[in-house]
Amino acid sequence: MRHTQTTPLVDGRKANAESTQAALRAAGRQLFGQLGYEATSLGAICAEAGVTTGALYHHFGDKKGLFAAVAEELDAGLVRLASRARDRAMAQGADAWTAFLAAMDAFLQAGMDPAGRRIGLTDAPAVLGTQGWLEIRERQGLGAMVQTVSALQDLGLLQSGDPRLRARLILGLLYGAVEALAHDGKPADEALADARHLLHAMLAGMRP
Repeated sequence: MRHTQTTPLVDGRKANAESTQAALRAAGRQLFGQLGYEATSLGAICAEAGVTTGALYHHFGDKKGLFAAVAEELDAGLVRLASRARDRAMAQGADAWTAFLAAMDAFLQAGMDPAGRRIGLTDAPAVLGTQGWLEIRERQGLGAMVQTVSALQDLGLLQSGDPRLRARLILGLLYGAVEALAHDGKPADEALADARHLLHAMLAGMRP
């Protein structure tokens, strides 16, 4: 008896919707990063994405809805980047604390990107409100940081206590350092080195 392997059916509408959403997010990230939220028109976004304005309204509601999705994707990307930096350091033989600092350094380095800074530092608080932007940052980064804090506590590398509170404090330090870079008049490399040194010193204060 011959066995025939069946190919799973692909939902074309779902695939097309995901492709359209991805194109709009990519176009939004590019134009919001270059021009800023206010100067970016719906028409320009849709032209860049190769879709109609009706598609944008259907998938994201309006320009603010698209911006929120772009901001969330941006922050999720930073969390993934930090996680990869930690894993890479561990693979190269670093201890858990050094790998944690490598993750923080990668996040800081990414925070120097001008387009990301325009979206995350300038426009996100204004467009989404301070609370809305905070909720995105916590939705993306807080869970991962709580896990990291718990693991460091288990190894005796971080003070015991509520891991969620400590995760919030560490995220506050990290985002604060990124925001401080925007107001540092030094050359970029020097400002980044200073921010990194201060961040490491503050984190060291949380060790046993």
